[in-house]
Amino acid sequence: MVSDFVCLSLALVVGLFILAGLSNAPDNALSQLGSNLAGQFTFPFVGVVSLGLYGLYSQQRRRFRPTTFGDLAKTGHAVAVAAFLTLGFGVLIHRATGLAEVNPAQLAATALTALVAVLAGRACVRSISHGVRGRAIRVLVVGSGMMAQRIGSYFTDDPGVDVVGAVDDDPVPGHAVLGGIDDLPDLCERLAIDRVLIGFSRTHPSETIERLRALHGQVAISVVPRYFELLSCRSQVEEISGLPVIDVAPPHLSPSARLAKRTVDVVGAAVGLLVLSPVLLASALAIKVSSKGPVLFRQVRQGQDGRPFTMYKLRSMETGAEQQRASLDPENEVDGPLFKMRDDPRVFPIGTFLRHSSFDEIPQLFNVLRGDMSLVGPRPFILEEAEQIDGWAARRFEVRPGITGLWQVSGRNDLTFDDLRRLDYVYVASWSLWWDMRIMWHTPASVLRRRGAY
Repeated sequence: MVSDFVCLSLALVVGLFILAGLSNAPDNALSQLGSNLAGQFTFPFVGVVSLGLYGLYSQQRRRFRPTTFGDLAKTGHAVAVAAFLTLGFGVLIHRATGLAEVNPAQLAATALTALVAVLAGRACVRSISHGVRGRAIRVLVVGSGMMAQRIGSYFTDDPGVDVVGAVDDDPVPGHAVLGGIDDLPDLCERLAIDRVLIGFSRTHPSETIERLRALHGQVAISVVPRYFELLSCRSQVEEISGLPVIDVAPPHLSPSARLAKRTVDVVGAAVGLLVLSPVLLASALAIKVSSKGPVLFRQVRQGQDGRPFTMYKLRSMETGAEQQRASLDPENEVDGPLFKMRDDPRVFPIGTFLRHSSFDEIPQLFNVLRGDMSLVGPRPFILEEAEQIDGWAARRFEVRPGITGLWQVSGRNDLTFDDLRRLDYVYVASWSLWWDMRIMWHTPASVLRRRGAY
């Protein structure tokens, strides 16, 4: 709350200076700075109240992993409401005191500055508080077996979450547990558990519920829905006569959704090429100097509706690498039809850097402009790999493949072939523009962690 108030106050001052800079008479605008501040001093106070009414303080402790991007929509709404209320208060103050009237353009600049400042401030506060706390969120899973393991795998690459173990009354043979469900209160206290995650136990649900009620209010509890693979961030919880129901998002993209996605692709790819052109040029020169052969690597991949297209990448392997693959098949480190090696002998030194940094994928922005690919979408498979995808998994071909996607932010090459198919299906069946933005937001962090980048 203190961070928000400070950021809103700074945004108010910055907005006034922006107004002065855009004014035809900046000296006169600066001379009225005090009067303008007096007319709009309510903005930080109204802003904090608005953020509170949107639940951005009380709901923080209930969320598993509060994120800055997750607060973006509510923060934007709250700041907009604060700006409109400040405009109204400004009119009243002007009429009562004769102070300078609120300038709507300046208030709009203040609101935009406030949105960026508040989000940045909240990110800094979370980072500092995480450093002060000095440890990750400690989680205890209720359940055992393959599904419990899969739940735990979602947090493998998350340094902010530590899955301490699992509890179950009737554990699956071969799966270690820390105790039974009755032991939860003692385990939570002894192991300093922050949250209990209800997975899939073989104990009857009615018995599990009775025992979990003893924990209610003492430790945070989250429930993984049994059919979680059908759900996404677009799913909504609805109450019907006291029964909570979770809907499955519509499976198809409407014409307006396709238009919005394509617009974001074209604008994003054009801006990306403009910003990354120095990196692209430097990488191309490094490839040319360090290795014989072309700068670009071209490969036919399966696109939307099964249409093949030529995908471009910066070359990271020696020329003739494709012909050497058969001899390296015994060293393959991934399952299914995919082929990946952590220490592939065909990759030259500069190519290793390009892969780890994902700079080799920059030319795919040209594929996006051509309409072959999207910024966000299913992973583009080569034709031989795509031929082995059928049934429900073939839904992935309804949209353009992407430079990034759920597979990118969920582990990249460390994922199994079944995981890739499942993630692509979930993405296509539950697409939203907001989800695309969220994936793009998390992509840089995924690249920097370098998990599965080989």
